Amino acid sequence: MSFKSPIFVPKPKWTKGLSTLTRLWNRGLLPQDLDRHYFLHWFVVYKGNIIQTAKALDIHRNTIQGHFLELGYSKKSVKLRHSWQLMEEKSQKMSFENKFHAFYNRFSGKPRFSSEENNALIGLWQAKFPFKTLTPHYLLWAIRTGKPKDWVEKKLGYSYRHKARLLSNVVKTKTRDGFWLSPLKPTVKEIYSARYRTILAGKKRR
Repeated sequence: MSFKSPIFVPKPKWTKGLSTLTRLWNRGLLPQDLDRHYFLHWFVVYKGNIIQTAKALDIHRNTIQGHFLELGYSKKSVKLRHSWQLMEEKSQKMSFENKFHAFYNRFSGKPRFSSEENNALIGLWQAKFPFKTLTPHYLLWAIRTGKPKDWVEKKLGYSYRHKARLLSNVVKTKTRDGFWLSPLKPTVKEIYSARYRTILAGKKRR
């Protein structure tokens, strides 16, 4: 399925969210460490309805159920739903961000996020930033901070080929990852080695 870029994305939330991701990677977090925050956020936004959540995110409901199973929430969905409903009833004057922060801290042990980080992540999720684009963002951060190739591959458990495939879309703004990371202005020079850039240039001349 071809990627269709959103008609409008709130730029302040977008850029602040990307900046916050960089801050989290600097802190030692990995993309998978944001699983709980991301999926719990959409779970409460759609009132605990897995089917509506899957439809809104354009992913199969089994995918979300699989994530909930991995996160240990598969048998707690009813409890989660009731807890959120109760929190909404008792804290009507509290902002969604603050309510969710309290909810997340109650049902997730680690990692912990500051109020500012929580708010920035919520802004990014609500801009419809795709969960799968977290890894390309992490890879771009790793390049820009001078992390060795084997360090990144070991951290994520990815092969060199898998990593190269993910990075190849970062410089293509018409792809999902290229669009969402476009404010960071990634360049071909930083993504590809000099040798590979020469190969690509040769192919274009043919």
